Order: sequence, then C-alpha cells, then structure tokens
Amino acid sequence: MKKSEIIFGALRVPIDYLAIMSSFLLAYWLRPITDLIPGVQFHFGPELLPPFSEYVSLGVFASAFLIGMFAINHLYEIRITQKFSKSFFKIIFLVTAWLMFLIAYYFLVVHELFFSRIALVHIWFFSIFFTIIGRVLIQMLQSYLLRFGIGRRRVLFIGASSVADQFYKTIKDDQSYDVIGALDGHVMSRKKGELKVIGVFDQLENIVKKYNVEEIIQTENNLKESENRDLYAFCRNRQIKYHFIPDTVRLQRSNVDIEMIDNIPLVSLKETSLDGWGHIFKRVFDIVVSFILIILLIPVWILISILIKLDSKGSTFYRSRRKYKDKIFNIYKFRSMVTDADRRKKDLMNLNERSGPMFKIKNDPRITKVGRFLRKTSLDELPQLFNVLIGTLSLVGPRPHLPEEIDKYESHHRQVFALKPGVTGLAQISGRSNLDFEEEVRLDVYYIENWSLWMDIKLIIKSIAVIFRADGD
Repeated sequence: MKKSEIIFGALRVPIDYLAIMSSFLLAYWLRPITDLIPGVQFHFGPELLPPFSEYVSLGVFASAFLIGMFAINHLYEIRITQKFSKSFFKIIFLVTAWLMFLIAYYFLVVHELFFSRIALVHIWFFSIFFTIIGRVLIQMLQSYLLRFGIGRRRVLFIGASSVADQFYKTIKDDQSYDVIGALDGHVMSRKKGELKVIGVFDQLENIVKKYNVEEIIQTENNLKESENRDLYAFCRNRQIKYHFIPDTVRLQRSNVDIEMIDNIPLVSLKETSLDGWGHIFKRVFDIVVSFILIILLIPVWILISILIKLDSKGSTFYRSRRKYKDKIFNIYKFRSMVTDADRRKKDLMNLNERSGPMFKIKNDPRITKVGRFLRKTSLDELPQLFNVLIGTLSLVGPRPHLPEEIDKYESHHRQVFALKPGVTGLAQISGRSNLDFEEEVRLDVYYIENWSLWMDIKLIIKSIAVIFRADGD
C-alpha cells in the first residue's frame, strides 16, 4: 500500500475530530448571540449555559465517541472504494444517531434535558458541514498531488481479455491508477479493445523492472495451477500488490479483500494484515515504546559506554550498513569487536559456519571481552532504538541484513521485504544465530502473514528475557 494512501487515510481521523470539536465550540459561542430562526426569539439567558470547562469536557468525549462510530462504520478505510455520495449520507445518518445518544445520555444518566435544543441543532449542522468540508479538502489535495503522479498506482494487467478491457475502461480516467498495459499469452494484436498489450507472460520480470510496476491485476483465468502459484509468488517476493478478477469467487484464504468497482469483483490477496491501519498502529507503537525505552535506559547507556572505553580502543558505537529492498541505511550498535573487524572478516570467510548468505563463526577472535558479554545479553543492540525512532527499523520484524548478503538472496527469500526489518523478531528469539537461514526465512514469513500488535508485545517481552538469560549470540 502506498505511503500517500496511508497518510491521507490517517489524516481523516484528526481532521474529523477537529471538525466535531469546532462545531461544539461554535455552537457554544453562537447560542447567546443568535437564534436558530432569524426574527423568532427564544427565551435564553447566558447564565443557562454550562461552565465552559464542563462543556469542553463533554465535547472531547462526545467527539471521540463519534469518531468511534465512524470507524466502526468503515469511514476510515485507508483505500477509499466507496463513492463520496454514500459517505455523505452515512455521515449525516451517524451524526444524527450520535446526537440521539447524546440526548439519551443527558436524559437517562444526568437526569435532565440538554441545556439547549438550539445548540444541539447547531452542533448537528456544523458537525456534518465541517466533516464534509474537511474530507472534501483532503480529497482535493489528494487529487492535486495525483496530477503530478504522487500517489498513483502503477498497474499491469495479466491477461488481455474482454474482462480486462472492461475493467480498464472503468479505471482509465481514475487519476489513482497509472495503467502500464497488459501481458498476454501471445501477442496477436497490440490492442484488446482500448487496453494496450505490451508483451507476453514470459516478459513479466523485465516489464515489472522497466515500469516499476506496483500492482498486478490478473484477469487471465486459464493459467495452470502451477502458473497461478508462480505468479502469486512472484508478486509476493517483490512486494507487488496482487489482485485478480475471477469468473466466480471461490476463495478460502484468510488475507483476502474483495471490493466492487463498477459491479466488477476485484479480489486482492494481502501478504500481511499490516496493510492500512495495521501499518499505522505498528509505527505509532514503535515510536512510543522506543522513546520510552531510550529515556529509561539512560543509566545503562552511560555504564556500557564506560565499559567499552575501558576495555579497548575505539569508538563506543559501531555503524553498520544494512539494506531493505533497494535502500541502504545505517544501523547503530554498541561496539563489540575490535576496530578493524570488517577488514579482518575477509580472512575468516573460510570459517563461516552458516549456510545461506549470512556469515557467522563461533568464538570469533574479533570480539572483545566486553563485547562478548554485550552479545550474550543482546545489549549491543540497544542503540538500534534510535533507528526505530527515526523509522529505518521496527521494534519487531525480520533481521536486517548486509547488502552483500541480500545480493545472494534467492527469489523466495525476498518475501521478508514485505515488512521493515526489526531489532528483534520471531527468528531472532527462536534459536538466535543457530538457525538455518531457510528456517529463519520461514519464521519471518510466518510473522509477516500472522502479524498482530499482541504478537509484537509478546516477542518484545521474550526478547527482554533473553537479556537476563544471557543466551544470545
């Protein structure tokens, strides 16, 4: 899922909350100076208004309650597939129902009528008006950015069928899509209706690289079962969103999204439940927890830094290059080796004890005395909390690997790129460096497919236990 979609999807929550709170404040300000119907006077004295602090407290909780109602009724879907008119009427209905709850609360719990029915009408009207205006402004900004290609989804069709052409006609004028064209079994014509045929199935990998394809829509239903599996594996290994348009929907998968676009069922297979709001929850969790841990562990930072300096010459921290997808970034650790460790690695390659692209030997002569303790307790990993805070790592995820290791990946190993690498993870606590690389990938893929916030919490707790057991690398 594109980052711009996540940003705009999440932005609707604070904008809606601001809109509802603004309606409360405006109603409070308007009530003493105006009537609902010009020229028709209603008896009302300013002394009948509740204290401002009490009123604001009501607005804070009532606004949060309405946001919850919006969320339950799918008004915060990250990828918007619902027509704006349906959202408009849903907002009107939910705001009306919300005010009925508010009136019922005052009548049944507070045992009095709301202080002003005119203020209620103002709150009802302005909540709808401001919420709609906020969403229109977000949509206008999103549409403006789409003109410059920001947020567009580069789509490739697999199969140049009449269904593909029909669906292409449906989305071709939608600025959210940038349709590259279609691949077919054999190119009989450069066009299928209006849809452009740009190659055959065997050219898939080259076409994806050339046009940087982000989503694939399969409309070809006559592929062999093995070909279907290979296509899905291809998309999964390269983090390409995979959809298909079936003749009939016969799916028994857990991570499935079905959306109707102009009465055509578009089925999407999600590689992880982190798509959409899961991504936001995980990022917020990372920021909050890493910040708290950095502050709480200040005494530990100081003590470890002193021990490293007393034990050997060199800097306190070690910076190492890592790779995620096609991006190179630095991670930080407490230095646990001698300063020329990277240079000496070439001389030790023949002693590597791990299969696969990773390098590991027992009793590594480059490790210092303090470094051995830091590795045993995994305390050398603590500076990576700063990587989590700035967003290059997550607290929990696949192990971050060196660029030269990733260059040796086989195709199916790239499934781990579906998630940002983590300080700890399922593979890291399930055998540490003793795991076979294929087993490590299998555990990482399991984590990706079954992610939940509760799973992250459990893995973090187990990682903390590693420190006290001192059974690390």
